[in-house]
Amino acid sequence: MNLDRNKFLEDNKIHDSYHEFFTLEIIHEIEGIMGTISNYTPPKKDIFKVFRDDLSRVRVVLLAMDPYPQEGVATGLAFEVEKDSWMDKGVNTSLKNMVKLIYKTYIGEIPAIDRLRSEIKDKTFEILPPNELFKSWESQGVLLLNTALTVEIGKSGSHIKLWENFTEKLIGFLERKNNNLIFLLWGAKAGKYKKYIERSQIIEHNHPAICGNLKNQKDFLNGESFEKTREIIDWTGKITT
Repeated sequence: MNLDRNKFLEDNKIHDSYHEFFTLEIIHEIEGIMGTISNYTPPKKDIFKVFRDDLSRVRVVLLAMDPYPQEGVATGLAFEVEKDSWMDKGVNTSLKNMVKLIYKTYIGEIPAIDRLRSEIKDKTFEILPPNELFKSWESQGVLLLNTALTVEIGKSGSHIKLWENFTEKLIGFLERKNNNLIFLLWGAKAGKYKKYIERSQIIEHNHPAICGNLKNQKDFLNGESFEKTREIIDWTGKITT
């Protein structure tokens, strides 16, 4: 197979800081993965969206599981949804729990979702809407990375094994090129990559889709991902960057 490395980098808008990682060998591996899958999400044009910004600006790597499996939802960035309001029915359980933990980080308590939405609506608690919040995180230096870059529509976790080798190598590259990273590992699938992280700080707890048992120290709502990084990232997105 003749692979045009420059075309791959250009077509996928890969930032120069990642060019060294995307060798012909890696691109060949990616082509092998893409040749075995169909009916997947996100769309092909967004699969490598996470690599479009400068790696040297990254301060926090949020390592999640895989893209949303519902058709038309995944954007190429972990957890991002294009919804303009926290009141939208498309705001799923994970996002609700993430905003609860952000509230806890800045206010000190865990609110019921109805109260939280009310406070967001009347601006008692100020946080950007979903379609702006993740862009703010990215601009502040958060790499919103899934352990698998694709998923079969309707089948969560279906491509995780396909991307394992790619993600293992990527973590090594991230650490070599940026020695000031904090990895947030959310859930067991992300936690498996802990063994590949050698130089960076790790904050680990359950996935936001599975929480509510506060007696469990690993419960997402007991997590310290936002608390321990709030000095470098404004998780409400209100910071001017």
